[in-house]
Amino acid sequence: MPAIVNRPRVTFSRNRRRVRPDERLDGVRSRLVIVGGGMAGFGLCDRLVRSGVHQSFDITLIGDEPTPAYDRVNLSRYFTGTSSDDLLLAPRSWYDDHHITLRTGARIVRIDRLAKRVFEASGEFHQYDRLVLATGSRAFVPPIEGHDSEGVFVYRTIDDLKAIKAYCDAHQAKRGAVIGGGLLGLEAAKIMMDLGIDVSVIEMAPGLMPRQLDAKAAKLLEQKIRAMGVDLHLVRRTESIHREDDRLRLHFANADDLTVDLLIVAAGVRPNDSLAEEAGLDIGPRRGIVIDQSLQTSDPSIYAIGECASFQEHVFGLVAPCYRMSDVLASRLAGNATQFVGADESAELKLMGIQVATLGKTIDESPAGAIISHQSDDGRRELLIERGRIVGATCVGPWTELPQVRQAIAKQSRLWPWQRTRFERTGSPWTPGGALPVVQWPADSIVCSCLSVSKQVITELVAQGHDTPEAIANTCGASTACGSCRSLVCELAGASSQSTAVPWARTMLAASSIASAAVIAWMILGPWPVAQSVQQTSHTVESALQSDLGRQVSGFGLVGTTILGMAFSLRKRFKRFQWGSYGFWRAMHGVLGTAVLFGMAAHTGMRLGSNLNFLLGIFFLGAIFVGAFAGILSSLESQLTGSLSLIVRQWRPRLAKLHLWVTWPLPILIGLHILSFYWFSD
Repeated sequence: MPAIVNRPRVTFSRNRRRVRPDERLDGVRSRLVIVGGGMAGFGLCDRLVRSGVHQSFDITLIGDEPTPAYDRVNLSRYFTGTSSDDLLLAPRSWYDDHHITLRTGARIVRIDRLAKRVFEASGEFHQYDRLVLATGSRAFVPPIEGHDSEGVFVYRTIDDLKAIKAYCDAHQAKRGAVIGGGLLGLEAAKIMMDLGIDVSVIEMAPGLMPRQLDAKAAKLLEQKIRAMGVDLHLVRRTESIHREDDRLRLHFANADDLTVDLLIVAAGVRPNDSLAEEAGLDIGPRRGIVIDQSLQTSDPSIYAIGECASFQEHVFGLVAPCYRMSDVLASRLAGNATQFVGADESAELKLMGIQVATLGKTIDESPAGAIISHQSDDGRRELLIERGRIVGATCVGPWTELPQVRQAIAKQSRLWPWQRTRFERTGSPWTPGGALPVVQWPADSIVCSCLSVSKQVITELVAQGHDTPEAIANTCGASTACGSCRSLVCELAGASSQSTAVPWARTMLAASSIASAAVIAWMILGPWPVAQSVQQTSHTVESALQSDLGRQVSGFGLVGTTILGMAFSLRKRFKRFQWGSYGFWRAMHGVLGTAVLFGMAAHTGMRLGSNLNFLLGIFFLGAIFVGAFAGILSSLESQLTGSLSLIVRQWRPRLAKLHLWVTWPLPILIGLHILSFYWFSD
């Protein structure tokens, strides 16, 4: 009879109370079972521990490999002297210290959703209240005749690497081959080189890394890898594998045979979703366990994370999205309403010592995108542009500005024409030092220009323990106004950069641009021409506007609009004016300022007059022009990066202060103007 694992202690209570999300109705801690002991499963445990949520659950982590979770990303280091213990993400003692039951070498073969149990191959079962499937993926082996021959391996686990090394030592292998020219295939080729084996890479596509690189970038990578002595066979379709005289002969449909001592198949991975499928959970059209934004499967008691999950018909194959899912699920298990909305699939790594990076979108994901490139002796760099904004990048070869490129992609920064020209010429869209990250800004640099919060203030708050964007915002207000500095605050807090769309920024930009252009036109063109005849239509309009009634209507309209515009400036200065979004208030301030300008043109006929009227007109135009210029900068602020962003954030508050200094004399001048008009009218 199978043993019952983790049997709960049942207690009863006469008092009714509200049950927490992490607690069962019988008062016992909820049982959380995680199937899959790899990086995703460990990532969830790690985040539960870091947040303290693990204390609210009885956690059991079950993995079918004999070792705890290890760093699969750096698996190739095993052949450069790194031991399997060195690759562990945490020793066994870590799980014991945090009261997590770890079971290794235990394969789950069945889920009983009705009884809420998972069964091991041994017959033991584990009761769960919530189940997390983190079963990862398996190596894909194409249906090639002879793929199961001795000497054919996959490249996926530590056991695979141990088997490869043992085979090479036993057979004194001198020549090997890898089927697959993607990320995994090139990593497999690297381990053969580390073992001192001549290697051939076989790829069906016409270029290496066909999912990430375009033809020109792939060609450059091909040249660099060939220069290292790797034998590349592109556009090759393997039909069969035959073992002859202790060696393997690969037969191709479109080329001569190739004989090697061993073969590694690295043709991709497929989600481990059979356990979920047999349990009746929904599977995506491209495989993978279907999950929603809460990471729930079609069974609300079961979640899925990592490479086994399918979100919006997409399976994420990199570790960063797996960890992002772990973040979200840990937060939800704590009772929060966090949602998973996708994750960045950028890859930045060294393949055989060659830096290769793919950031943001690829050209396959952006049919309307345009690629601009720069190629030199060092390598090739490409930027993917959509509607004038940077949405993706790739490089083959060194690129020291990749962190700044990543930030520009996250913010979808605009690439101005001069930056495009500079990139095509020099390989960088920025001037030297122009991509300076915020962590390298001077201490007195302004980060939040709305509230004039400097970098020093934020770094001091981080040192005092306010080390999250939310804590910083609550303490000093940075990022709580327009939100354009949110990504900078996140960077200073050491959190993932969060790009924030600034509400009403386009309206503010349009109003400010119109106002600044109108002031310049006023100063260049001068007053409206006076009608030369009473028969002209302009005479009728001019008479209506310049009559006493017309001037009073336009004048008091100007006064009311000006006062209302000034009232909008109270939004960020007084707590009682906190209703509505800051972006809306600011945009309306700009729209009303533009309306005041055109009302003033109608009121004066674009004539500044003399004495008091001239002084009043100059202050009006000055206030509107300075405010419009500040409005243009504030609208573009969230799109700028590096030193240009630093300069704009430094000068925008100064322009805003100048705008206030020029504006506040206006009530006095307007009062004197009204008094003089009525005093001297008759």
